Amino acid sequence: MAIKPKLNVSGYRGIWGETLTEEIVKNYVRAFAFFTKEELKKQNINILIGRDGRGSGPQIKKVILQELENLGVNAIDGDIMPTPTVLFSVRKHKYDGAIIITASHNPIEYNGLKFINKKALFLENTEIKKVNEYYTKEISGKEKNVTSVSTHNFLLKICYAWLASLRNASRSNTLSFSKEHIDKILANVNVTAIRDRKFKVAVDMINASACVMYPYIFEQLGVELIPLNNIPNGLFAHKPEPLKENLSDLSELVKNSKADLGFAHDPDADRLVVVNENGEVISEEYSLALGIENVLSKNPNQKIVINLSTSQMNVDIAKKYNSECFRSKIGEGNVVQKMISLNAIIGGEGGGGVIYPKINTARDSFTGLALILELLAERKQTVSECISTLPKYFIKKDKWTIEGKNLNEIYLKLKSHFKNAEIDEQDGLRLDFKDSSWIHLRPSNTEPIIRLIGEAKSENAINKLFEQTKSIL
Repeated sequence: MAIKPKLNVSGYRGIWGETLTEEIVKNYVRAFAFFTKEELKKQNINILIGRDGRGSGPQIKKVILQELENLGVNAIDGDIMPTPTVLFSVRKHKYDGAIIITASHNPIEYNGLKFINKKALFLENTEIKKVNEYYTKEISGKEKNVTSVSTHNFLLKICYAWLASLRNASRSNTLSFSKEHIDKILANVNVTAIRDRKFKVAVDMINASACVMYPYIFEQLGVELIPLNNIPNGLFAHKPEPLKENLSDLSELVKNSKADLGFAHDPDADRLVVVNENGEVISEEYSLALGIENVLSKNPNQKIVINLSTSQMNVDIAKKYNSECFRSKIGEGNVVQKMISLNAIIGGEGGGGVIYPKINTARDSFTGLALILELLAERKQTVSECISTLPKYFIKKDKWTIEGKNLNEIYLKLKSHFKNAEIDEQDGLRLDFKDSSWIHLRPSNTEPIIRLIGEAKSENAINKLFEQTKSIL
């Protein structure tokens, strides 16, 4: 039996028409609007709306726009926008927040909501708690006229025509959001080196939000684009998570077209996976490692932040450049918050999420691909040659349904068995060993499962560690 979804650091995701309905959308939109007005101590707020291209997106967007209008909120309809572009645009245009209609890498029948605050950051835990409290009041009928009562008075009704004109004016500028985002990236990478390399790159856009960023970004970088699944109709050509088993078409395209490399996005385009010159899908962990290698090689003695399940090779890269690597809880918001508190130069998550605050304080696949192209261009290397210079680890991932399992008991058993391990319990249980191997066990934020992730310097070593862990479980 599936766990009933709830808003958390990864947003709210559900199956459209079942665990995500128009009523749920309305109540969360109202809760977010009340929260934003209360936090900012003002009634007239501007909220940007973007979506990842899924088929249910237009219907959900219509519900959101209508509800915001009912509340007297000025909604800027960005329509199909990558998640990183939404966050970038909130910061650039000083909007009061944003709502992103996306279920990230979840299957096609899902959709969801992500909420962005005025600082252009995903809501942190304390903010999520407040939004959930407003939501609970909404569904219990106790929030009938609080805050929104003024939206029904005569003066604000007179203002509706003015608000509508503002919305229409804003919508005329939505086409510039993607260009503004790309132009910021271009201003912070070596465009000349990339153009001189004359890359030929195949890209799987999964018929979703990444489509709106091409071909402009590659035109500016002098890259020949070989597109795949480049119509943003939400009809995913394969399972949307950018994993090796889902990217066979891209692999074949890279080989058959003799491309220098390939890139794959997830539907909301915050994650990036790389395919090498031989058409081989490399681990998504390398997307971040290549970005960190590029940035730290030019900026040593800096801090980086990764989450608890991200590859140890980033720690080794940091040491090489006399830099320090810190780990955060899982969830992009947690990584970003720690990066801000430590003034980290770069960070991210091993699922292909590069966060480079100089450009964007969000997982940004377009920033990631630009940093990778820059690294390859400046070093005059292929993907395979560049990866051969990085620390080598073998990562393994597994998962089980959460039903009938007591996580606290499992954690106790593991700690008792691995007595000499270094323990980190800020998010589930992570155990680090002296040979740089590690395991991390935790419940998923987005699915009713338990995840086990681990890594070691040899495939045999990580297999043995997993076998040992599973026997204890």
